Amino acid sequence: MFIKRNNIFFSYYLKSYKHEFNDTITNINLKRSQILATVLFLVNALLLVLDLLIYKPMRSVIPAYSYLYYLHLIVMPFLIVFLGLGIFIKKQNNPVCKKVFIYSLIFITMLWCGFMGINSMYITGGISAYIICMFSFATCFLISPLKTFFIYLVSLVFFIYGLILNVDTLQVLYSTMVNGLITVILAQIISSLNYASFCKDFLNKKRILESKQMLETVNAKLQEYEKTRTDFFVNISHELRTPLNVIYSAEQMIDNSMKSSNLDRNQINKYFKMIKQNTYRLLRLINNLIDITKIDAASFKIKLINYDIVKTVEDISISVAEFIEHNGITLTFDTEIEEKIIACDPDSIERIILNLLANAVKYGKESGSIFVDIFLEENYVCISIKDTGIGIPEDMCDLIFDRFTQVDTSLKRTNEGSGIGLALVRSLVEMHGGNISVKSKFGEGSEFIIRLPDLRIPENNEKISASILDEKNINRINIEFSDIYL
Repeated sequence: MFIKRNNIFFSYYLKSYKHEFNDTITNINLKRSQILATVLFLVNALLLVLDLLIYKPMRSVIPAYSYLYYLHLIVMPFLIVFLGLGIFIKKQNNPVCKKVFIYSLIFITMLWCGFMGINSMYITGGISAYIICMFSFATCFLISPLKTFFIYLVSLVFFIYGLILNVDTLQVLYSTMVNGLITVILAQIISSLNYASFCKDFLNKKRILESKQMLETVNAKLQEYEKTRTDFFVNISHELRTPLNVIYSAEQMIDNSMKSSNLDRNQINKYFKMIKQNTYRLLRLINNLIDITKIDAASFKIKLINYDIVKTVEDISISVAEFIEHNGITLTFDTEIEEKIIACDPDSIERIILNLLANAVKYGKESGSIFVDIFLEENYVCISIKDTGIGIPEDMCDLIFDRFTQVDTSLKRTNEGSGIGLALVRSLVEMHGGNISVKSKFGEGSEFIIRLPDLRIPENNEKISASILDEKNINRINIEFSDIYL
């Protein structure tokens, strides 16, 4: 019962490693078959020598010695063929050929040992050859209990049939049959335990290997997280320190100007403008950090209402057109649809578009262009923001939406940025049930495409977006574009 439970247990967990387990078992048995064939060849050669030197005179007296001699002669060429076949099959590496070779050797050897066992009764009165054969197979080969049962049963039937034909005394016949049956039962138990032990070792090794691989994977991820954390703190410290230094320097210059008798109002206004812009930069960074933390904690909520997405995007584009053109870049807005009301959060949409437009300006080329387009695609409203800027390397296109990732990671970056903006944009888009993708060719420009579901929420207060040019939204524009210096 214990062995049966173990076999069921191992069979269940070995299913996932079936092919690997079978290949391992086959290779082990093939190797042991070659060793067995070699040992049998040497033993048989030794027995032939003994037959010729010692037992030859006894052949005329006891026929069993003659049978023994002929058995040795018959088996010798078979063993030579098996040794050659074993080498050939091992090189071919064919699982089916390997199994045919293994089971052929087992059956032929068992038949031979059965003959030897029956014949030895007339010499020694025992069946030692058969007993040695059964226990040798039970301890050497790794075969499933069902297969060993069939093999041993065939061997026992053949052995008993041989006994019936050759043993005259019923008492000797029955006692020998009982000895053979006990031998087979013990061999079956030993074989099952041996097989179960191997299965257990195999599974343990696989689990240890998997645990090792899992630990290596976790360790690699931890190292990656540690690197991300380190890069984040280096990046954030740079992003915080730069505007603070500018603010402090501007404050010092204002203070020095106030102490001097000669005040230059234009110069003072310049310093105030520097303070204001870098204050916006700090506010933008802190807002992004707070929001990305809220999103991680699932406490950031968007407020969906039915809103005209076309007018919203158009108003945002118009509101920043003058600023963008002041940087030497042309902004073009186009749309295939004049009005499209969908369920969205206008504030989040504004933040998404402003962030992407700010990036297009930041990484744009002088005398370049930005194209904003809205079109329908199946069940989505698509917003495309395309630029003719520096573009993104192909290997970075899948990474730029990851948190704290930047294309230019050197300390002397051409453009400022914390690496949070696009991660926040993707999160806001996904909270709308949409997705964002990028197409880019390094050195030629990029295109970001936002896909928002063409859905409405069940409410009656459909709204058309109001003018974007109020004080609150102008402050948002100043914050989102604060990394860009005029």
